[in-house]
Amino acid sequence: MDLSLDLTDLDAGDPGSWPGAVKALCFAAIGIAVMGLGYLLMIADKRAELARVEWREHELRDEFDSKRSRASSLEAYRDHHDHALAAFAAMTQRLPRDTEVPGLIDDMTHAAIANNLVIDRVDLGEERPVEGYLELPIAIAVAGDYPDLAAFVGAIAGLPRRVTLHDFDLAPRTGPGNLVLSVEARTYRYGGEPSGSPE
Repeated sequence: MDLSLDLTDLDAGDPGSWPGAVKALCFAAIGIAVMGLGYLLMIADKRAELARVEWREHELRDEFDSKRSRASSLEAYRDHHDHALAAFAAMTQRLPRDTEVPGLIDDMTHAAIANNLVIDRVDLGEERPVEGYLELPIAIAVAGDYPDLAAFVGAIAGLPRRVTLHDFDLAPRTGPGNLVLSVEARTYRYGGEPSGSPE
């Protein structure tokens, strides 16, 4: 049986006369082309949609894990929140009220005298609002030796009321005490409107 085939012998106008092997080969090629075209037109879009849905599922799973983790830590967050509120309340209790400012000035004066310093001046500034609280600047100038000045600064830092020191200026001077320290002490109180400098 001769299996060789000359394609020039095939009549393109009469495919019914082609040998069975050629017909089968043509049908297979057409079937493959139709399936490929169907894949391109239908399945490829579905695969792209599936990829989008899978990515969205991945995002939702991550979001769920994040929320579950936060929900499982809720008690720890509440404890931390309660601790922060207690610390805030303790801090605000250390802020002086208007009526306590004269006592604060007295404490600063006693700290200077206890450390053998000469008080040149203590001037109250204007109370000003700063980020939810009120700040009162107090300009202080004291004279003395370096160790006494350092002890005075330490005593101010150790006061039970909240006081911060700013704008240090240390300069030599003649007279009692060979140095003069100029510093701005700032004390704070919580809330309310500025009431001006206490008398």
